Amino acid sequence: MLSFVKRHQIIFAAIILCLFSLHLASSSRKGTGGEVIVRATLTTIARPIQGLFLGIHGVVAGSWQDYIYLVNLKEDNQKLQNNIYELLEKNNRLTEELQLTARLKSLLEFKEREVSKMVAAEILGLSNSGSGGGWTRTMTLNKGTKDQIRVDMPVVSQTGIVGRIISTNRFTSTVLLITDPRSNVDATAQRSRVKGIIGGNGAKDLTLKYIRELDDVKDGDHIVTAGLGTIFPKGLLIGTVSRAEKGSDNFFKDIEVRPAASFGTLEEVLIITENANRLSKFKAKDVAESEVDKDTKATNQ
Repeated sequence: MLSFVKRHQIIFAAIILCLFSLHLASSSRKGTGGEVIVRATLTTIARPIQGLFLGIHGVVAGSWQDYIYLVNLKEDNQKLQNNIYELLEKNNRLTEELQLTARLKSLLEFKEREVSKMVAAEILGLSNSGSGGGWTRTMTLNKGTKDQIRVDMPVVSQTGIVGRIISTNRFTSTVLLITDPRSNVDATAQRSRVKGIIGGNGAKDLTLKYIRELDDVKDGDHIVTAGLGTIFPKGLLIGTVSRAEKGSDNFFKDIEVRPAASFGTLEEVLIITENANRLSKFKAKDVAESEVDKDTKATNQ
């Protein structure tokens, strides 16, 4: 106990002087002589100690208030951050919906311009795989036999042709892209009407084949479908000639075509279920058969 008092004797002395000073200050008697001197002396000595204690109290109280303020500020800041994240997420969703609406509107406008019957489909996936020295390129759509989708139906976008259906199941179908090396499409140079075959090279570009050196095809020419087969309607844009040079055999030109369809950004496409070319051919065939039937019946009679 004595050792404790010795170690803290300064503090005890300060407390005693502080209490004694407060007692003298609160006394109603002014005192005389030595009492006044003692009171003044004790007051002078105790004043710095009182100031120290009051200062410490003020610092502690201020620090506690600042701590409470910082805690509240951190909570408010976290709430604001959460609100910002929610607003950003909502903005992203709205942006996606606006872009989807714009794409679907563009597809609808393209569909309304064409006389063919079409079904809109969403792209589920793209596939690139090495095979036979080249790269096969296919696309999976979310429409299948339940939607009356069949093999060899052409697939297009609002900017150009995409490919043709090569297999189907009930809910999905697979498209062979025009960039696939197995793909061949009858094509025509829109300006000069020179005809050739568009084939895929397994990369991002196409090759226009069987164009002679004397044929008028050059850079910048638009290449469209010729409509010679029963798959693609006539006049659909395939792409634009990006390079037309003399071939190594000195007979055919070496021509590259940049596809009009942007395969890297496509998300929706249109499947042509019936086209004007096919309908007109079927109708002509039906008329011819009916005329033959009439002639046969007349002859038999």
